[in-house]
Amino acid sequence: MASRITRRDLLRAGGVATLGACTLTGCSFLSTNPDKGPGPAVAAKGTKEAPMLAAQVKAGKLPKLTERLPKDPMVVKPQSQLGSFGGTMQRGQIDLNNDGLQYMGWAGLVEWTPTTPPNPGPGLAKSWEIEDGGRAYVFHLRDGVRWSDGKPFTTDDIMYVYEHVYSNKELAPVFPAWLSPGGKPARFVQVDKKTFRIEFAAPNGLLLKYMSFVGTFVGANPFLQPKHYMSRFHPDIAGKEAVQSALKKENFSAWVDFYHSRHDHWRNPDLPVLGPWRITRPAKGNNATAERNPYYWKVDPEGRQLPYIDRAVYTFLDQEAFGLRAANGQVDLAAWDLSYQSAPMLIKNQKDKGFRFLRWKPDGLFHAVNLNQSHPDPVLRELFQDINFRAGVSHAINREEMRDSLFSGQGSFQQPCAQPEDPYFVRGMGQRFVEFDEAKANEYLDKAGLTRRGSNGMRLRPDGKPMKLVAQTFTIGVGVPTVSILEFVKRYWAKVGIDMAIKNISSELWYASIWHGDFDLNCYVPAGYLWDIDSLWYIPTSGLTYWAPKYGNWYSDPKGKFSMKPEGEIRQLQVLYDELVQQADDDRRLAIGREILRLHDKNVWIINTVQSAFAPVVVSDDLGNVREDAVASYRTLYEAATDLSQLYFRHPERHT
Repeated sequence: MASRITRRDLLRAGGVATLGACTLTGCSFLSTNPDKGPGPAVAAKGTKEAPMLAAQVKAGKLPKLTERLPKDPMVVKPQSQLGSFGGTMQRGQIDLNNDGLQYMGWAGLVEWTPTTPPNPGPGLAKSWEIEDGGRAYVFHLRDGVRWSDGKPFTTDDIMYVYEHVYSNKELAPVFPAWLSPGGKPARFVQVDKKTFRIEFAAPNGLLLKYMSFVGTFVGANPFLQPKHYMSRFHPDIAGKEAVQSALKKENFSAWVDFYHSRHDHWRNPDLPVLGPWRITRPAKGNNATAERNPYYWKVDPEGRQLPYIDRAVYTFLDQEAFGLRAANGQVDLAAWDLSYQSAPMLIKNQKDKGFRFLRWKPDGLFHAVNLNQSHPDPVLRELFQDINFRAGVSHAINREEMRDSLFSGQGSFQQPCAQPEDPYFVRGMGQRFVEFDEAKANEYLDKAGLTRRGSNGMRLRPDGKPMKLVAQTFTIGVGVPTVSILEFVKRYWAKVGIDMAIKNISSELWYASIWHGDFDLNCYVPAGYLWDIDSLWYIPTSGLTYWAPKYGNWYSDPKGKFSMKPEGEIRQLQVLYDELVQQADDDRRLAIGREILRLHDKNVWIINTVQSAFAPVVVSDDLGNVREDAVASYRTLYEAATDLSQLYFRHPERHT
């Protein structure tokens, strides 16, 4: 057995300096092909359910499998082969506040296919029809699906959310945008217990993609909620007095907060779920535990109930400790929260520590600089909206040096215009102003009107004030730290007369303040994949559109305190996106999406530094049915792009 890796070892092999030194010394471990791991094991035959569930059936604590499965369960074709039942998966994450269970507990009416790019495929809804040019969708639920507590899942649950959550102004002050094409809320119609209909005033061309996206189903008001459980906390159904009494007992001042706490599947083990695993030990302290859902509605081709794996244990660690734990072979699967700096140690130790290091394609990881196009200061707003200024500061960035120093000589240069794996991407986009050229940078900045300089050699604003910018960021758990990116940018910009300071704040403060729009610029990693259902990255549709938050606020609330109406081609982005959402024809929708990206290609509103070459993924040698190549994206739930319910351990007895 190889010696245990220490924290000092990780710092030596995983730090930024080591990544840079690797390039200089010709290290090869970042470019070798990953080991494929041990050969496949033969799956156990005969039994149709996990032994832990069979024991409960025998003890009379659980109904027979035939009573737990729907009449038409979803049949999942394993990625490679049939699996074996059993085992505990070791997971981890760096932030307790993130809902790690959503990666393992996801279930949707429509679900992504395990392809690149993915397509919406059957899920809890076995089929559907699209009518009236995309203005109506009729969904047919699987017959006999049950929540994890054994209660039936029917269209009553769907109608409950429509009538008592989405139509309740306290729970949902604004009806969900993904159900409001053209700005008019959808109408739900219950046909019977297994069939419901959604009617729209305008075509909803993205509905199936939205339904496949976890962002639609988590957060404050998820689409799928168990009526029999959640209605107990809703005053319209349970009664105001009963709810008031319950929330006082639980020390909540508002019933809405109390309601949301009951639908927290990460912290409330009593909440019935539809996914493959359910939380049994809530997320608190240093860990959490999830166990298989005995009523899960998917089977393998032999009719054996999924998931194969019994449970998962999450351990909460800081970034450095999580990388150390993974490098010691103590994490069975991770495609999120692994930093790029941990890659050298992970690759070096994969054979000795019993895991494989995979290089999935990153979603975005452009490490972009966002100049605030909706800046409250009219002088800076006009300057940032000048293409000459953006061209100047972009040409000032020495991306090759950054790649060698921060990315071990790997990575590419492309302004954010989506990425090759995205259906809207057009090859050749994103190449404006990526060349390092200080002479061009100075020329463009002069054209932008920044011709005067102060006594310190730094440029002055057009109004004569010092050109002092503040870059705001926070520590992000993936890729290269944004502070490291900004330190390089700060040095490059100083050479062309742009003075910049870096302000690193907490993630809580970032999210609480960013939508106000009172900042100069920030650094973040925008999406490059399936952005049409998470539009804020390329179109100002939210206050979290980091390059134009006030314009995003205006889109959702024109009269809001922090709203500002965009003009010109930024406003055109919003108009085009409205057309895209309402376009039922796939070819026309692709054309509109590409026009949106062409505007980004032309204007370079988001300035890239270096795009990561890969997203690090750690997989236990004993874990089967993991895709060798995929895109690590929030929109497909990172490691869930491989469909976690069909993962299995070749030797489950070793994972107890």
